Amino acid sequence: MKRGFWIGFTICALLIAKSSEARSINDIPAAKEALLRIVSPKFYRSLAISPVQGWIVVRGNLVENHVAGARVVRSELGGKYDRLALELAHNLQIVDHTRVDTASTGRPVLVHLLVYQIADGTMAMSFAHLDGPGGNQFRYSGAAWMAVLKGDKWVTIEPSRLTPHEQRGPRLYTLAIEPANSTRSLQGNGRPPIASMTVQGAGVNATHSLKDR
Repeated sequence: MKRGFWIGFTICALLIAKSSEARSINDIPAAKEALLRIVSPKFYRSLAISPVQGWIVVRGNLVENHVAGARVVRSELGGKYDRLALELAHNLQIVDHTRVDTASTGRPVLVHLLVYQIADGTMAMSFAHLDGPGGNQFRYSGAAWMAVLKGDKWVTIEPSRLTPHEQRGPRLYTLAIEPANSTRSLQGNGRPPIASMTVQGAGVNATHSLKDR
């Protein structure tokens, strides 16, 4: 994977994270479990207190490692990011190692797009998980899709390493789903080394590899 340019930035909260009205991944069903192994540990801790500006959800069915019949079931921010969420859902690759029999209709899956305000403007992050009973009990690995909006263009934040068969693109990422007791993961340790961001504007600059595509 070609190297992008390096840039530092810090999440700046428009809402006070400690406010009872500030929504974070703690308030989004299955988000904490699904994100645990697809972002770095430091970034995960920051997300736990980072206020989410917008939350868009696409629902579809997992058929042959892709999401079929995708449709927006939750829209916020006037629908501004619905198209992006749908595009990510259509391109998402899901490697299912749970060995659960899938009928022709597939297994229900939810693809989330979270929107944050940061120092440079807007950051978006996408992740997915199986819907229905037990969906948050599976082990998810890979690297979440992340990007910063520069003008009218999304600049993707790339993990520094990928497995040989992991697909990645401007609107494409790969996740693996395994039983909770699995010792494997798509990323080796399951956590791409994306550096931490803070929400209080307190001064820790995180270094990221960004690609303008």
